[in-house]
Amino acid sequence: MQLRTIDKAYQGQRRKPTNTSNKNPEIMTDNQENRMNMFYATQKFLAANASIYVALPAFVAAAAELDANIDALESATEKQVINIKGFAADKAKSEAMMIAATLSVAGGTRAYATVIGDLILAGKMEVTPTSLIRHRDSVIAQHCQGIHLEANAVVANLADYGVTPAVLADLQTAIDTYVLAIAAPRAAITERKGATAEIRTLLKDTNKLLTKRLDALVTQFTLSKAEFVRGYFDARIIVNNNSFGENKEPVPVAA
Repeated sequence: MQLRTIDKAYQGQRRKPTNTSNKNPEIMTDNQENRMNMFYATQKFLAANASIYVALPAFVAAAAELDANIDALESATEKQVINIKGFAADKAKSEAMMIAATLSVAGGTRAYATVIGDLILAGKMEVTPTSLIRHRDSVIAQHCQGIHLEANAVVANLADYGVTPAVLADLQTAIDTYVLAIAAPRAAITERKGATAEIRTLLKDTNKLLTKRLDALVTQFTLSKAEFVRGYFDARIIVNNNSFGENKEPVPVAA
């Protein structure tokens, strides 16, 4: 069954929506990005010169660990920069579908209750778009679930009024979808905060990997492969890419 969406005439009457966006999202800082770019440069240099150190298992293992850390940083960054505006739009759409389905069921059930003189049931079915959307998110779902519960109790008598088990199943699906939609933004924010902490840890671990292991291993080639050593430490320079002012030259900063 295809559910109609809420008429625009009363969309303007809805309550002020709960703010699900993070106005100050925690994203990778300029310094962190500069360090990440250094990781990339070092990774690229090592990959291009793997033939020089391939015979040293400890060096190969450290280079592989650098690759793994960079992959983990990229994954965490994807979580960190997620835009939750899409979740808000999805919630609004789910809410509209749920309310439309609820009004349809309530209308048919109220007509039946009126015919049989059940004033209590008829009163419970007295719902309007405004009476629903004035509630907080979770309360709307509970109200709609209550309509479903009351209608389901007399569904055997509602077919002539356009309310069938299939219609109630559609309503339940709409309610379940909405409940998931209202939880999604908070879950995304929680994941984003976790990613921010993970990035800090990975940056620290990767810097330690470079300074304590790879830097030390590279020095073995000082006499035999001087160009390799020089190129490696050039890649290890952190370039301060200032995000303000397009004409500023990059400033090398020691790692």
